[in-house]
Amino acid sequence: MRDSGRTPGPAGTTRPSERRMEIAFTAFRELHEHRWGAYAYVHTGDAEAAAHITEAAFDRLCAQWPYALRQPSADSYAWSLLKEHVAGWLARHRRGTALPTAALHCAAHAPEPERGRRFRILESRTALYAAIARLPERQCDALVLNLVIGYTVAQVADLLGVERAAARSLIGHAKRKVVAAVSAVSALEVPSEAGHSGGGK
Repeated sequence: MRDSGRTPGPAGTTRPSERRMEIAFTAFRELHEHRWGAYAYVHTGDAEAAAHITEAAFDRLCAQWPYALRQPSADSYAWSLLKEHVAGWLARHRRGTALPTAALHCAAHAPEPERGRRFRILESRTALYAAIARLPERQCDALVLNLVIGYTVAQVADLLGVERAAARSLIGHAKRKVVAAVSAVSALEVPSEAGHSGGGK
């Protein structure tokens, strides 16, 4: 664990309360670090940037950990720090979220036996992620955390600082909107292709 923002005391002088906080922070980081990196990556599309963003967010959280533990939800407070770092990176680089292109990365980095199958479903996945990116922010976060990154509904609720029923509702509404959007895209593509093959305008 990196202790940025905190000056450790002399050896053997750490109080039990401080030690408990260090253990809690280490456990929190071990639980969330990989998934935070995945969230940063799908929005930046840059593995190196995602690693730096995640590290910076955890460094800041470490410095503010006692304060975070006094909040109604430490998970939600920590999540807000990560989102702030991701949003800051996107703003500095004048980019929108890279979520619509996440499917391309997944297909390109699949093992050789899987690559052909992955590219066959790439088009539908790209439409799926593009639809997710167009959702309202809270619904987008809820669906990305649950569907793309793999957090449970209970974990999504903790991170967003809402009740489980509210998280389940956000995910449900988001899924319905995405399904409707992807279905609409598919419906539009069929007559377009038919008209082109038939020599239409």
